[in-house]
Amino acid sequence: MKALFQIWCITFGLAFIWPQVWRAVRHDTSHGISPFGLMHSLVGSALWLTYGLLEGDVAIWFSNVSFIVAQSIIISVVYRHGKIPRAVLIQVGAALAALALLLTQVSATPVGFVAIAISGSSIVPQLIHVIRTENLHGISISSYLLTIVNCSSWLLYGFYVKDPMVSAQNFFAIPIFVYITVKAARWRTANPDYVATTA
Repeated sequence: MKALFQIWCITFGLAFIWPQVWRAVRHDTSHGISPFGLMHSLVGSALWLTYGLLEGDVAIWFSNVSFIVAQSIIISVVYRHGKIPRAVLIQVGAALAALALLLTQVSATPVGFVAIAISGSSIVPQLIHVIRTENLHGISISSYLLTIVNCSSWLLYGFYVKDPMVSAQNFFAIPIFVYITVKAARWRTANPDYVATTA
């Protein structure tokens, strides 16, 4: 049963971000996407990747590798639009390298706590950005719907394998993802002409 649950979580862990990548690249848009949130969640995923490697949990580390690749593609679109300075990209890259060196020297538990704190809070900049911005064209509704299923799956997986580290952040994240999805859907409904001319 655990293997089936892992396959389910890996499938959604691999799939949920790619509609957002497709939307950002296809429409060449970063409207509604928080640059700080992107960088923040990249660091969080690197921490979860490290946690998964330390725990030997294929489901955790494998899905985070996919997320890091996808997030990097979205970051490249946002960078090309001039919303992320080159200095910030270099600083985040240096921070990720330093984290990788540091965290290989510790056990999984402190890495898990830091991953919860960083990943759990990484959605806050996106939430604030969505609340403040008027144009949500860059938000992929299908990606956010898949994210809700993904977070719910990891929440249940954490309970199943008795690993509260995996479940913890999803209690906080799921309601935020639901809010962003609903707001983006309402924006699309209210702006059909904008969506049609840029599709």
